Amino acid sequence: MRKTLLFSALILTILSGNVYAQKTKTENDYNLKKAYEVMNEENDIAKGLELLNKQLQETPDNVEALIFRMRLLRRQGQFGQALQDINHALKVNKPKKTNIKNSTIYWWKAYVYQDILDMDNAVASMKKAYELAQKDNNENQQSIAFDYAQMLYYQDNLDESDRIYRTMLTWNEADQGAMVGLARNMYDRGQYQEVIGILDKCQMLDDDYPEIYRFKMQVYDKLGDVSKAIEAGLDWFDKSDDSDYSSILKVMVKRPNFAEASIKARTKKSGSPFQWEAFLCYFYEKQHKYAEAIKTYDNLEANYGHYDLINIRRSDCYSELGLYDNAIADISKVIEKEASSETLCSRADYYRLSGNLDKAIEDFTSAIEDSPNFYYAYYKRGWCYELKKDFKKALEDYNIGIEMFEDYPYLYLMRGELRLQEGNKADADADFQMVIQKDTIADGGSCRQYALHFLGRDKEAEEWMDKVIASDPDDAGFYYDKACLYARMGRLEVSIAALRTSFEKGYRSFSHIRLDDDLDPVRDLPGFKTLIEEYEAKQSAYLKEFELAVPEAEEIITEITVKRNQGGTFEIPCNINGLALQMIFDTGASDVTISSVEANFMLKNGYLSDKDIKGKKYYRTASGQISEGTTITLREVKIGDAVLHNVDASVVKSQKAPLLLGQSAMERFGAIIIDNQNNKLIIKH
Repeated sequence: MRKTLLFSALILTILSGNVYAQKTKTENDYNLKKAYEVMNEENDIAKGLELLNKQLQETPDNVEALIFRMRLLRRQGQFGQALQDINHALKVNKPKKTNIKNSTIYWWKAYVYQDILDMDNAVASMKKAYELAQKDNNENQQSIAFDYAQMLYYQDNLDESDRIYRTMLTWNEADQGAMVGLARNMYDRGQYQEVIGILDKCQMLDDDYPEIYRFKMQVYDKLGDVSKAIEAGLDWFDKSDDSDYSSILKVMVKRPNFAEASIKARTKKSGSPFQWEAFLCYFYEKQHKYAEAIKTYDNLEANYGHYDLINIRRSDCYSELGLYDNAIADISKVIEKEASSETLCSRADYYRLSGNLDKAIEDFTSAIEDSPNFYYAYYKRGWCYELKKDFKKALEDYNIGIEMFEDYPYLYLMRGELRLQEGNKADADADFQMVIQKDTIADGGSCRQYALHFLGRDKEAEEWMDKVIASDPDDAGFYYDKACLYARMGRLEVSIAALRTSFEKGYRSFSHIRLDDDLDPVRDLPGFKTLIEEYEAKQSAYLKEFELAVPEAEEIITEITVKRNQGGTFEIPCNINGLALQMIFDTGASDVTISSVEANFMLKNGYLSDKDIKGKKYYRTASGQISEGTTITLREVKIGDAVLHNVDASVVKSQKAPLLLGQSAMERFGAIIIDNQNNKLIIKH
């Protein structure tokens, strides 16, 4: 509730008309007076504390100095010393002499206990303040009572909280904070009609009290009256400086056409349309209508001039549409004026998504130089190094990121995956366990499901993924995460179905899909390719509709020098799961085969894992005979710049058998040209 957010400002004025404007009463208060001057003019806590320490050395029972020092100690997080000052002030205070009420000191004490999360003592101190205020502090008893009722609410003591609010209304029947507090408690009990009744009465007293509309939005949404919920949400946005945009937008997307019309109507009627046009941009972004958002940001800039926030948010919209040059140009305007670690990381991400990993690393490095303990920049730079196959530097960044901030689960997840690739399963499992320990909230920032999967606990991973989706069933990104998880599990059809749902809900980051190795198991499946083509075509039409540039896919040409063998085969340098090998390309062969010697070497050295072993398969030998072999999956087959993922291969028993690349793999690359004159293999992909 908004009144709660104001308590700090309110309570700081209890001892004075302004925060640092008390006037000392005796000639012995010189250092106290100077401390007030320092805080008013310089806001220098260290100097203020130095003066207050001197004052309390001279007059150790000076209650006003004790409370002032406590306030500064709280700001520095020195809660133990702050509590000592409060207790000493209570011990020596004589209200008739100091004019400082004991109820006020207990009020402060309650919030020091709240600072250290000792809610039992916080509530006990607030109760004492409430009881004393009715005797010694008529001026502040209503505010103390409100804060006491709030603390009781957060302790789930709704009945006692109700009692305090009702007592407040006997003191002042027009107290809107008490009325909204009662309504909030009724809402938690599911008494929705009673909530509407009390909020209607509250609105009649003063229709500018913002919290009325917050709870009206919530209760109308619960009652299924979405149009009224939307109007109440827009009223909350209009009347409050700190309304929660995300909760308002979640309601609005339930009736998007009505919501859009309502915003536009208010824009026309408003004396300050800028805020409504900006809110319309946020609404478009929530719906993944990034082209509409870009056009609206353009209008804002044309009508009201330049704002850095327009560049920042518009650049993100360009990125979501895959227009990375536009995104980089927009965010660069902000960086040129004043770079920050946040804006540098944003531009670095745009470079990463565009495939320019070197520029991305450069910007992440600049972000780290700007904020050396910015763990997120280490995480993202490590990811870029990993994409460049520089696993050593990636691991270094993940280690430093964890040292900077030990509670970011993704750092442990990424490090765990690298350790798993290295064959260091024990340390990898320890990292995945850390993810589970630190990632306990099922929301958009969760990666727990992946850690559970790597630990072999797929059922728990599925259950957690379902919880994440349940937290916001309309979030397209959650279904994309589900697609990634199920792809890793090998449940490929479920993965593609989840990816389709993410597209239906607005997901369009095709560039990220191209880079994301989570989707490697489905990448070459016909259903995946058809789905991507379908939605890339829709995206292209959408961009043309709004006259935005449509990025054209560039044809990549890879040329590899080959060695011609007798019999019409070619020897090609390649890379299998990170291991450099020589492969035979045989235009007459259909399948991919590998010798047991090579397969065993790869398994022993971590280039293959147990999960890559699929079963048995029959294949035809060069002599025309049928033989049985073990089927494995080669996660990555790389020839020059051309890459295939999840290629099935048969392990042949002959130790002399070459690594053979047949048509089942080569046809997936695209157009293949054999330049016999120059002994080159040309792949157009």
